[in-house]
Amino acid sequence: MDKTKSTVVVTLAESQEEREAIWRFRYAIYVEEMGKLHLASADHGRRWIHDSLDESGRLYAARAGGELVATLRINTADQSPIPESIRKAYGLEHFRRFPAKALSFSSRLMVAPGLRGSAALHHLLSRAYGDGLESGVLFDFCHCAPALVELYEHLGYRTYTDNFLDSDVGYRVPMVLVLRDAAFLESIHSPFWRKLKEQPQLWQDSGLTDWLGALFPVSERATEWRLDEGSFWHFLTDKLNPDRINAVPFLEGLSEEERRHVLESGAVLACQPGDSILRAGDVGSELFVLLSGLVAVRQSASTRPLAVFEPGQVFGEIAFIADITRTADVVALEASEVLVVSQAYLRKMMKASPELAAKLLFNLSRILCERLAFSTHSLPTERDTPPAD
Repeated sequence: MDKTKSTVVVTLAESQEEREAIWRFRYAIYVEEMGKLHLASADHGRRWIHDSLDESGRLYAARAGGELVATLRINTADQSPIPESIRKAYGLEHFRRFPAKALSFSSRLMVAPGLRGSAALHHLLSRAYGDGLESGVLFDFCHCAPALVELYEHLGYRTYTDNFLDSDVGYRVPMVLVLRDAAFLESIHSPFWRKLKEQPQLWQDSGLTDWLGALFPVSERATEWRLDEGSFWHFLTDKLNPDRINAVPFLEGLSEEERRHVLESGAVLACQPGDSILRAGDVGSELFVLLSGLVAVRQSASTRPLAVFEPGQVFGEIAFIADITRTADVVALEASEVLVVSQAYLRKMMKASPELAAKLLFNLSRILCERLAFSTHSLPTERDTPPAD
């Protein structure tokens, strides 16, 4: 049966059997598919992923043709003990003015391979959003991998505070959704707007949005980019002036229109000094273009940099191309901004514009060859090697 054409049914997992099926589904995605073998919550004996937040969370299951194809967990602050690490990462001290039931937390969003562009994700998220509206949730928090920032921004989530390093899954971006911000959700054509527009009694003016923007100014810039298509390009050309854009190895040989298309495809992350943007051994497929600041490439557990990158240079290219784990740590030496380009974007490009995709792949091949040559020349020669004792 073609599950992509099957009707998607979203339910809450009520029985222990249904919940365990979700835990096993998580294991199949995170461990068996993505290779995240060292997750603290993974039970390799039972072949499932389960943690304490499952006990008080709502576990959503999307099924197509009777088969589990997607899942999501929602916890609310009035029903779940929120760990201090999460409170700190999300800056929840700033939201103390709101009742606990107004704060929810989305996590463990997973979709089966081959269905990540299907209706399953839409049905799953729409159901959870609708339930949040009905239960009085005002803010929903999540954290995601850099490559998924664009997806969440399309839904209506905002980046709003500092990124952080999760010991299990690496560098994460905290985001927040103002569920009842009707004007904003309509302006960005969020799929959530379809549900909210049917309940005008729940609409809120810009009060919460203005409050959030004043508290976390970074969210204002993201809003501006969505409302003005040219703003994002102007920002990029300010960070990477025309001479520097021409010197970015990833963009070499592209026309201005092609460069613009590539640069506008990604999300921009603000990184703080000391942020571990990449860790050796982590799973990830994003490519990063440094827009401002400095980053150091290091071997794990070493403070001595293998290289220091300036604006215009790229990193993360090996995992972007080869689907292997990260080979080195990359740490921000100062406040930096990076453009994230996802592997999914390149795959779409290969179908929509194979000529442009070929140019990008050729440039990445050159980058890899140049860095391999540099590494080879840096190896000690036989003359450099001290005699054995």
